[in-house]
Amino acid sequence: MTQRPTPRALEQFWSKSVEDLATLVPSTMRPGESERHRMYSLLLMAIVRLQWNGNKYGDTGDYGRWRMEQRLMSTPSREAIYRSGTYLGHNIAALAVNGDGHVIDYDFNHNNVFDSSVEHAESRLIRRIFSLDQLYEPSEFFGRGPNARRRRFATRADDEGKESQREASKGVSTTQFATLLNDVTVYTSLESCAQCSGIMTLASVKAVVYLQWDQGQFLIGNIMYQVTRGAELGFVSPLPISGAEIELPYFSELNKGNDEFSQEVGKDPFFKGGGSNRNKPSITSFLCTDVALAIYQRAADEFKELTEVTVTCPEYTPDGATQGALSNAEVRSEVRDFWEYARAINNRGTAHRV
Repeated sequence: MTQRPTPRALEQFWSKSVEDLATLVPSTMRPGESERHRMYSLLLMAIVRLQWNGNKYGDTGDYGRWRMEQRLMSTPSREAIYRSGTYLGHNIAALAVNGDGHVIDYDFNHNNVFDSSVEHAESRLIRRIFSLDQLYEPSEFFGRGPNARRRRFATRADDEGKESQREASKGVSTTQFATLLNDVTVYTSLESCAQCSGIMTLASVKAVVYLQWDQGQFLIGNIMYQVTRGAELGFVSPLPISGAEIELPYFSELNKGNDEFSQEVGKDPFFKGGGSNRNKPSITSFLCTDVALAIYQRAADEFKELTEVTVTCPEYTPDGATQGALSNAEVRSEVRDFWEYARAINNRGTAHRV
């Protein structure tokens, strides 16, 4: 056979437009569901702000008007020095939450640490979750700083009497791996790429909430969800949910800021140094700017002001959740507790010391 048959999962889209394939019907959410997503999103943004890492091309040089608020001082030769120190990776992070509302863990992009273009936040986070045997529980975490430890997190599979993550890691069937994270929602500060979308799909992550568009990823998450959701393939891509759908104001602010940066950076370089100008409209460069930092600071401030009074749907729990699922009032305590843990370890991911 020389002519490849149309894959069954693509048949319904084969004669339709790309727009049909890449466009999802926006999620219809009750106020309590949106509020719940916003609390986790604010936690994620507060963690990004805590670990802000803006020196993409070094902590000395000339970032021009883009990072004036992050200048620390000047050298005797009048070269600017900027806050944040060594650049470890882009200001992109991801957070995982189980179906009952407990925060599992978080991780950051670490491309620079590993000199690699594939150390993305979501893919690192999923690999991390599969290997964890010590996870967070608000009532007990031990120690402070990088040595802080957490109690082991129980998956829904554990609750139903199935194999634990520790037992799964010793070689049980792939079908158990394929359902281990099927009640997990990942929150990511930037729309996922093909690599991360693929890894989350193979892990059967339920949904991914993203807080900023990445136009350079050509809606791959939408496309994968459309193709897999009715295909009976044994796995389904996570449902992509945008910040706009959960009424997160910072979503539009970040998108607008990046658009303006992209339009202006060609004539006003992001960085000057080493005999060359960095003037490409890179979204990771935008995520180092004062504009992006200010947006994350406002989100962090809002997160720190979360109180019992500010939760408008305190009794809400998701449809289909277990009897022990956290209400929104309890989620508020959960995210605040996890914030204290993140501050205690004070690094860009709990699987390592960087």
